[in-house]
Amino acid sequence: MAPPKSDVPKPSPGKGEPAKLDGVALAQPWAPRRLRQVAAVLGGLYVFAVWLDAAGNGAADKVLPLPVRFFVQEAALFPHAARDVIEWRAEAWFCDAGRFEELDVRPYFPIRRDDKESRFYRAMFFHLHQRRVLAELDRFIAREQNRTHPEARIGGVMLLSLRIPIPPPGTPEARYQRLPLAEYPTSIERHYWFVTDKAEREQRCAELQGEGP
Repeated sequence: MAPPKSDVPKPSPGKGEPAKLDGVALAQPWAPRRLRQVAAVLGGLYVFAVWLDAAGNGAADKVLPLPVRFFVQEAALFPHAARDVIEWRAEAWFCDAGRFEELDVRPYFPIRRDDKESRFYRAMFFHLHQRRVLAELDRFIAREQNRTHPEARIGGVMLLSLRIPIPPPGTPEARYQRLPLAEYPTSIERHYWFVTDKAEREQRCAELQGEGP
């Protein structure tokens, strides 16, 4: 008497042949076992880093380098209501006048120059703690100003932010317009994030003077 069909032992698949379960071929992993284990560990660490960023404890920002941090950051859309509008501005050291005055940098950042998507706004927002980036921004602004306005050459800049309080909901509010720094009252908070070193300002102005008009 023949044994039941289910009791008949199934031959093991040969090397390179797909395994079968009740006649259905099973896909085999293409990567070696050790590589799969490493990928699982890295995947777990990535998910954990994303969770840390979403939790807002700042651990990922302290440990991961900037290029890697970009891929674990979470949008965290609207966790808190904004209390202030942030405006980014620049003051320049004018060599001839020997003092800082406001400099309109919008002509040097033409993409969305009049709103918060300006390249200047984006650079300041994302890199306000990166002194190397701000130093390059300083050099770029000084170079463009001196190239396009040789009559008003500068030796350096001060990069700052304004915190303009948002009025309560329902308060009539005029349409936004960019005001000069001098028109903001002293109650508006200003924070200076970068200033060109005095020695560097003087050296630039001396070099510009040596070049002539």
